[in-house]
Amino acid sequence: MRRILASSLLAWAAAAATLGGCASGPKAEAPAGVTLAGTWKLDRAASDDPQKIIARMRAQAFKLIARRSAPPPAGGAPGAAAGVPPPDENGGAPGDEAGSTHGRGAPPDPLRRSPMMHALARALARGEFLTVRQSPEELVLDYGTTVRSFTPGARSVVSAEQGVADQISGWSGREYVIEARAQLGPNVVERYALSQNGQHLIETLRIGPAELPAVELKRVYDHTDEVAPRALPTSD
Repeated sequence: MRRILASSLLAWAAAAATLGGCASGPKAEAPAGVTLAGTWKLDRAASDDPQKIIARMRAQAFKLIARRSAPPPAGGAPGAAAGVPPPDENGGAPGDEAGSTHGRGAPPDPLRRSPMMHALARALARGEFLTVRQSPEELVLDYGTTVRSFTPGARSVVSAEQGVADQISGWSGREYVIEARAQLGPNVVERYALSQNGQHLIETLRIGPAELPAVELKRVYDHTDEVAPRALPTSD
């Protein structure tokens, strides 16, 4: 029995060590020969259409409103179906500013106060140009109007939609990953990598899940010699 118990403990310790290594997060060192540096311009045709993603989010929010407005089952409460989050302080769906309009014209946009929509809108507002500067100590994403800088492998506390988030960034294989885990609201994960032929920079943005199911947006950038419009840069 003691041998069996000892073997079980050793197996558990090995599994825990393996999981601990996997959970350590992105690394500080870039893979040999991998550089994302360059000036890039968004290829809209090759990228996901953000309007389709927003339309899907809006439809999901309206479904939540409808489910909450449905008559409750016997002995239950409105919206008590499994998997339906409780109403916000205004009685509406996540992001719904005023709940039901009770027949007073069109309902308000359910994404108006959605933290996930706000995170997506901030990403889309950065524009179509991106200059990447890379060194062992820093990765800079310069959009012309906004400059974001990251220290590979470093952890920090950053502002988020509903407070603060724990952020870590660094290399995961050949991708540079920026992960912000919010205390409240949606988590946001960004991944940047080169295409197989090295001619395109691919950004994958994942937001949530939170008040709505998670959404993912892929954007493809091409090398460009164009000069990005400049404005007084701000830190994001």
